Amino acid sequence: MIQSVNEYDCIVVGGGNVGSAAACSLAQAGHKVALIDQQQALQWTPQDALNGRVTALNLASIEFLTQLDVWPRVVAMRAYPYHAMRVWEQGGGARIDFNANETSHPHLGVIVENHVLLTALNQVIGEQPLITRYVGSLQTCTAISEQTLLVECDDGSKLTAPLVLGADGQNSVVREIMQSDFILTDYHQRGVVAIIESDQFHQDTAWQCFGTHGPLALLPITPEQCSIVWSVPDSVCQQLEASSDDEFNQQLTNAFEHKLGDLRVVSARQSFPLRGAQAQHYIGRRLALLGDAAHIVHPLAGLGLNLGLADVISLTECIRQSDRPLGSARVLRQYEMARKADNAVMQKVLEGIDHLFRSDDQIMRSLRHIGVNLADSQAALKQFFMQKALGVAL
Repeated sequence: MIQSVNEYDCIVVGGGNVGSAAACSLAQAGHKVALIDQQQALQWTPQDALNGRVTALNLASIEFLTQLDVWPRVVAMRAYPYHAMRVWEQGGGARIDFNANETSHPHLGVIVENHVLLTALNQVIGEQPLITRYVGSLQTCTAISEQTLLVECDDGSKLTAPLVLGADGQNSVVREIMQSDFILTDYHQRGVVAIIESDQFHQDTAWQCFGTHGPLALLPITPEQCSIVWSVPDSVCQQLEASSDDEFNQQLTNAFEHKLGDLRVVSARQSFPLRGAQAQHYIGRRLALLGDAAHIVHPLAGLGLNLGLADVISLTECIRQSDRPLGSARVLRQYEMARKADNAVMQKVLEGIDHLFRSDDQIMRSLRHIGVNLADSQAALKQFFMQKALGVAL
């Protein structure tokens, strides 16, 4: 039996938050999209327990998701806005505070569980007639003409399109097909994630303390609870994982310097390796990479998903502004030029911040105290940092 071939304007490989957002954005622009994902569409229910894997979405990402009709669905499920951010050095004098009152916006961002956002995206996908979901894995991707790529899936499905997007994560098959090197930096650290409660109210504030082991972030997800992301060396992570809840709570409270009283974990503790990476090329012949398939950054600023959504925004805008057909080399080059340098710079900046605050050198300590406190006291400098973090005009 001859397998039929289904034709599309674009094929998106990877049904995570970035790939799903790309599919929604392209379909909204009138393009017929195939979305290939290894998993069935995730569906969240109000009875689901809180999940510690969260993202601090900035205002640019929220604005984009609103345009896709995704954001109202997220808010109807579960999301928590934060109005301030407090960053300081453990045991030191360096501190900087940000507040929504210093902007024209009601909050600085919103904390969202990753699976809640993905459920909202899946709802839009399910209602979008221009998107077809294929559950399976990409097997091959070959050019069958100057204008067309043929994709074959492990279930035998054959799809054609002039453009294939790889949003299939750090182990991207699309990137392998492109033969683009993935320049990986292992930080020899792990991010410890859990949900915690505190004696004192978190003040609708995102907290980040830079300690000797690494940054500890507390992100509010309900009026009573926060998600933590504690970046520590591999050896320290092993010690934390082996500790009892009481021992972990004490170490966590001490690392946070009792800013909110005693802290207590109320969920299982998980950890994941911390790495940075950049793809040598973001684009190939009628191919492009998005999100973690193209770049990975340190989680200390919570920018990973925001950068991935910025990729989607940039690519779809390049397509919208061009009168050339989908997959045009010129359009893809514009996308790569717009995103690759910015993502690479952000990776190095975050690595530099992490290194700066881990250093015990007295000169480095003095420099970071001066630099951070200067930024906190200078309105123009603080506004610059806030605008970069929020992604929109203040």
